[in-house]
Amino acid sequence: MITLGDGVVKAWIEYKPPSALRSRKRVVDLVDGCREPAARLCNLLIISTGTRTYWFNPHTGCEVDPNGLTLPVFNALRIVDGSASTEDLRELEEIIDRADRSLTADNNCLQEPVPLDPSTLARTLWQKIWVVTGKEAEKCLYNVAELFLFKFLSDLGVLGEEYDFGRVLRLGQRGRHVEALRYYARNSRPIISGLFPKADDNTTVINGTIFVNEQGHPNDAYALLFCSVLDDLNNYDVQNGSLRHIRREFKTRLYESFLRQSAGSKRLGQYFTPRNVVRSIVEMASVDDLPDGASLCDPFCGVGGFLLESVIESSRLMEQYEPRNGVVTPRISVVGYDKGSDEKDDERTIVLAKANAVIYISDLISKYHTSDFMGELSRKVINPMFRLVRTHVGTFGVPDVEKHDLILTNPPYVTSGSRVLKDSLEEAGFLHDYGDLGRGTEALALGWVMRALKPGGRAFVIVPDGLLNQEPVLREVKRQCVVRGVMSLPTRAFYSTPKKTYILALEKKVGRMSQQNTPVFAYRVSEIGETRDARRWALEENDLPEMAALFNQFKGAPCSFRSMSPRCRIMQWKDFDSRRHWMVDRDWEDADSDGQQVDLSEFNAMLKEIGVTPVDELDLDVPMRTVELGDTALFELFIGKRVVRRDCRNDEAVAVISANVHDVMGYIAEPRILTDFSVPSLLWGVDGDFDWALIDADYPFNPTDHCGVLRVLDSGISVEYLYYALRERRSDPGFDRVYRANLDNIKRVMVDIPVLEDGGFDLESQELMAARSREIEERRDQVRRMLRTITDARVPFV
Repeated sequence: MITLGDGVVKAWIEYKPPSALRSRKRVVDLVDGCREPAARLCNLLIISTGTRTYWFNPHTGCEVDPNGLTLPVFNALRIVDGSASTEDLRELEEIIDRADRSLTADNNCLQEPVPLDPSTLARTLWQKIWVVTGKEAEKCLYNVAELFLFKFLSDLGVLGEEYDFGRVLRLGQRGRHVEALRYYARNSRPIISGLFPKADDNTTVINGTIFVNEQGHPNDAYALLFCSVLDDLNNYDVQNGSLRHIRREFKTRLYESFLRQSAGSKRLGQYFTPRNVVRSIVEMASVDDLPDGASLCDPFCGVGGFLLESVIESSRLMEQYEPRNGVVTPRISVVGYDKGSDEKDDERTIVLAKANAVIYISDLISKYHTSDFMGELSRKVINPMFRLVRTHVGTFGVPDVEKHDLILTNPPYVTSGSRVLKDSLEEAGFLHDYGDLGRGTEALALGWVMRALKPGGRAFVIVPDGLLNQEPVLREVKRQCVVRGVMSLPTRAFYSTPKKTYILALEKKVGRMSQQNTPVFAYRVSEIGETRDARRWALEENDLPEMAALFNQFKGAPCSFRSMSPRCRIMQWKDFDSRRHWMVDRDWEDADSDGQQVDLSEFNAMLKEIGVTPVDELDLDVPMRTVELGDTALFELFIGKRVVRRDCRNDEAVAVISANVHDVMGYIAEPRILTDFSVPSLLWGVDGDFDWALIDADYPFNPTDHCGVLRVLDSGISVEYLYYALRERRSDPGFDRVYRANLDNIKRVMVDIPVLEDGGFDLESQELMAARSREIEERRDQVRRMLRTITDARVPFV
């Protein structure tokens, strides 16, 4: 019998000398004699003479239809005594894998394995760990990734039966939960760690600290949870098959599935770029064109999306990780940096990136799963690809000068605190390398990118709108680079910031090249193939594929390229060079009128320029919990009932409010729906622009069927905070008269609310943030009054 690491029989083998199977009848008789017990255990019956092999379906007694697959001849004794070659074993594994998934009492034909998408399983595991432990989202992610890897390597047979998933699972199923966890911590986990040795920065893919602490000791308090997670993994295997074959969508969207529901989504989102945006940039970058000896870099790599998407999209990059005579020799360097320190938590991005890399290249691991290959993969691929920079200036202190051929990155966007960073760089002697750049870490990041590019090297950098409005930045970019393209992304394209962002495509000038004479590709993206709220539902509307296709056509012949797309414009350099800003979407007559996104410090700077008192800034850094308006434990939602104007009188007491939630349609004598007005209410218009209104307590009103009402049921949630938070998010769902803000749709709207360390709602922080928003509104009203006074003022001619 053959088992593939999990203790479950995968194939029944009968070995007979050639003399015993000289006739077809003898083969048939042998099959008839053993197929019934074989069928109870597995889906494949193999009969071998050493010189000939017969493959049977034990459920039917018929020979297997290979369906185009070449069924090899092998000596069963070599399988038993361990002398079979790696190639022989790999062939056998593929046949067994196909048989395990396809041979039944109704089918004798081998089918290719259907790739799995275990996203639901991943969310279930994460949610279970998070709810039970209350640990931070990324710490729960570590453990999900670690146990996925444990099951994956076990399915491949890499760990051996003594240390694999099946051994630990069976201990838990016998009720020996603590023993199961201890066995994993002391036996299985060290084997996995040995397969993926730590890099010089002391990081690796095995960094879970919930079930096993940092010293490697089991946390017995979570033994039952540990075994429950193993049961979930095993049940998925029973119902769907092993994790040997994983769909690409799961690999590329693993972390997105956590961000959609995570209380720590804002923190995770700071190093996450949506996959649709990443893929479009990778496509425009033409990674396959990189020559041998080239270097691809993401200096602010986060969880590694740009680099890993490049690897999975480029056959040249993936092929270079194939072993040759057992040795992996990459010809193109792929490197990402992220900031760390001596604090354990600062390793989170690189740790998640390395775990992400294992998921991305799982097909390669599945194909070559020897311990020697794992070591090669760690030392020459994963560890060099993601590097933790343990200094207070992070990547900004990495002295890469004219080193990289291609840089793809989404730098951090921070204005406050950048002065301290600049001072640190100046003290370390690095600041002069960055040129004459403006404020914010994004300006320094762009300076690092330009310094690190080889002459002729290319970069695609995601930047916020404020950067493209800074004259020193634009001047320095034009001095060092040829501007190939500026592409506008919609607001809230990213999880962690509502800022308006752009993709900047640059090419480092060569030699004494001075004035650019080629045009600039400009494109305005309105939709990115997913909603831009916390849910990130898939949408058919996606402008990114057209953007990438048109840019690739443009770069082949920039001076002669013409586009019929209304979203694309080709700007002649003379016109582009004279611009005071590069926010190209402002040129479209139908551009969204959502205004420039600024932070509070920028808003206060504007107020000071016109002599208006600035708004007090808050020093708050509180965790947030994402809640859904459909949560009936927190909110009550309902739509009003029809009221016509002829029912209204102006001398009655109860205000009637319809789709325009800021105006009273009329008055009636008695409320027809509500009876209790002792608490405030939030109203929204079911049709139109999804605006919100805050109705104070003790104000009697009656909603119509075009008006929705939200009431807060949890005393820990400030209604005023919720009002401002929802107004900030009102453009996200894209509600209009076609996609209405009806009850079903409004229930799916997500909002972030501050929470305390114990998980309860932080009412004090909510009230402070609401007061700040109220103060901002008051300043806006003050400026509007000033503007109206100036606009209406009549100045005598003489």
